[in-house]
Amino acid sequence: MSAIWPDQGRRHRAVPRYFTTSLRHCHLRGGGVQIATDQHGAIGGVAVWDPPGQWDQPFSRTLRALPELLPALRARTTAAMAVRRALDEHHPRTPPHWYLANIATSVDRRGQGYAARLIGDRLAGAPDTAAYLVCTREKNVRFYEKFGFVVRATFVLPVGAKPPMWAMIREP
Repeated sequence: MSAIWPDQGRRHRAVPRYFTTSLRHCHLRGGGVQIATDQHGAIGGVAVWDPPGQWDQPFSRTLRALPELLPALRARTTAAMAVRRALDEHHPRTPPHWYLANIATSVDRRGQGYAARLIGDRLAGAPDTAAYLVCTREKNVRFYEKFGFVVRATFVLPVGAKPPMWAMIREP
């Protein structure tokens, strides 16, 4: 997200609308949201997965989402389009796979196994299907490797601070 909104304050204001719109128009149609809670029902982590064949959103869906996205993107629309193109360029077409579009844990719940549970549950539910993700932090590459993901490619986004990203796949 920092590639789209380098300014942290602007990013914190824009991201809720961006994710809400993205979920509504793209991810909820085929995949959905997976939630990990504690014993009291408090949310500790969330993962957004697109099922095989559903990750590649038609341009018409993006156009329908634009009226809601524009207030969040504003002058960063070109940057957002460049990020999407780069991510799409590195996304494998085969084999059929689950796509981990987003994963997050509550700041006060990090390190408590919520992300591991979210990933482990999805992979256990689809043992004969590949899975794909883009890792945005080098320290998390090892975390994903524990689930059988391997780095398929390393690339840099064409905008923003340009930290490397790791395209990772887990074969069935």
